[in-house]
Formats: sequence, C-alpha cells, structure tokens
Amino acid sequence: MNDNTEKSKPTIFYAKNSEPKKHSRSAKEKPSGWKGQRKDNSSPFNAKRDHNDRIETFKPRNDKSEFVKKRFTVELNQSQSAIANDSPWQKKVRNNDQAPTFGYDGYRQRKEETLVYSENSCKAVFKHRRIAIVKLFITQEMTYQFKDLIDWLVKQRLGYDVVSSEQISKITQTQHHGGVCLIVKKRVPLTLLDYLEESSDKDHDCILAIDDVNNPHNLGGLIRSAAFYGVNGVMLRQTNLLDSGSAMRVAEGGIEAVAAIKSDDFIASIDMLKQHGYQVVALLPCQSKSIASSELHKIRFNKKVALVIFQQINMKLINNADVTLHIQGNENMPALNISVATGILLSNLKK
Repeated sequence: MNDNTEKSKPTIFYAKNSEPKKHSRSAKEKPSGWKGQRKDNSSPFNAKRDHNDRIETFKPRNDKSEFVKKRFTVELNQSQSAIANDSPWQKKVRNNDQAPTFGYDGYRQRKEETLVYSENSCKAVFKHRRIAIVKLFITQEMTYQFKDLIDWLVKQRLGYDVVSSEQISKITQTQHHGGVCLIVKKRVPLTLLDYLEESSDKDHDCILAIDDVNNPHNLGGLIRSAAFYGVNGVMLRQTNLLDSGSAMRVAEGGIEAVAAIKSDDFIASIDMLKQHGYQVVALLPCQSKSIASSELHKIRFNKKVALVIFQQINMKLINNADVTLHIQGNENMPALNISVATGILLSNLKK
C-alpha cells in the first residue's frame, strides 16, 4: 500500500473504554519520524481494535439551520403570546399604531383626499356630502354621538376604527380633534362662470371674494360667518386652503354650506360680477387716510353683492370696487380681526 492510497482514506481514530494512560515524555525519549511511527506496533493503524472502541470522524456539521429554526420557534411563540395579551377582542381600544390610508406616519397622502376633524365639522360632512367619506377614526367615548354615521358606514361597507385619543392626535397632528376624524375626498371647486349660471335665477345673492388670507384660523372664521349669514359662494385664488383641517375645524362645518369658487384673476372676476349685476363692495382692514372710504352705516346695498375681503390692501381691487368702506374704531383699537369685521359687515348686509 503506497502513501497516496493511505492519505486518501478517511481519518479513523480508535479509543479504548478503559481510562487512557497519562503519557509523560522522559528526557531519554526522542521523537521519532513518520517512518518510525508506521513501523511501531503502538501505531493506531497496526494495533488490534475493538468494534466498540471505534470512533469515526467526519466533516464538521453545520448547525446554522438548526439555530435558525430554534430562533424562529422562540420568536413565533413570543409573538403569539404578545398577540394573545394584546388582542383587540379583550379591550375596546386598540393600542397598535394606526394611520389613515393616505396620510401620516409613513403613509403617502393622496391628492384627492383630506382630513376633517372635530364634532361639528364631521357631522356637517355627513349631512351635506356623505358620499365623499372614505374612513372614520373615532374614540370609544364619541361612538354614541356618531351612531348614525357608523351604521351608514357599515351598510356601505366602508371602514371605521375605534382608536385612542393619542392615535387620532398622531393622525391629525393636533390635540384639538374632538375625538373624531374623517378621511374625505376633496371638493371640486366651481369656476365663476359655472356658479353664475347656477345662480342666474336668484333675486338675492352674496359672494365672498377673499384675497390674501392664508391663515387657516382666520379663513375658518370667515367661512363660519359666511355660512351663518347665508353667503352662497366663496371665491379664492387657492381653493385648496378650504381643505385645511384647521380651517374646517374653526369653520365648525360652515365650509360644507358654501360653494367654493376658484378664480385665477380677481380683476377679471370682478368685471364679470359687475356684468351680471353684482355690487362690488371692498372692506378695508382698517381706516386709511390715503384711501377714500365710507363708514358702514352709510352704505346701501343692492340685492346682489360681492364682498371683497383682504388683509393686505390691494389698490387694484379697491379701484375696481363700486364701494369702499371701513368699520370705525378708536385710538386704543383702530382695527378688528378680519373675520370679526366681516361678520359685522354681513350682519348689516342681512338687515
């Protein structure tokens, strides 16, 4: 048997059942070479072996797959126990993070949808355009006030979730949500020509033309006053401001009661309103000595009126208006908030 044949064989070791002897190399013993070990009878290849003393060695076993299986089993058991302890069937309010299908916390907002929150705003949406509702988030305490809405959602097979107040705060990004939040489709604004065609048979009409009012709270206050005094339409350059959750919350549902009119050119829109018999009235945010204006009680209004409201004085709009007026103040407070001043003007207009 040659050396190459011996090397190609698997390595086999033999051990006895008896306790192995402790070998100690004395000073006289010298290590022998490889040839000497092969001729020695103590070599494992020449000694007599017992079948029970045979130990075979193989390639090292890869235990990675078994480790992965054990780890997966442990994690599965932990997740099942966590689900059992946090089951939504055991409590009414879920603690798992939820977000609207379009919105916040990692979700991308859909362009055609927006958020509506607060009690009166959500009730107004359900009253005027319930077909636009996509989903409802509500706390357990508010479910009894929206029983009709929940029943309608169930019949329409639309989703609603009973969640905690903290989860609605994450969705709406505000603490002033009132425990209820709706995902709704945005309204499609009208053009001024379409609005005039729809209201051509009206003897009395009032349009609120809002220019350069970007604060959602002021805008919501304006819309609330407009809805309170029966204004039929609100004209803006950016009608998407009416889809702001803050504006709708301050408006308390008033946005649903007025038509949104989009105008890219206010000067051209004012000329069109004049051609259709509207009296254009510009309200100054405060009295100015350089601008000729009249006090409110001295003005007589026509049956069809378009009120132009702005925070920053726009001389082009003032020059195109039929009447310019102001509300007289005093030295301590020369001007009112724009929404408050508009409410006073609308109250006199109604009289």
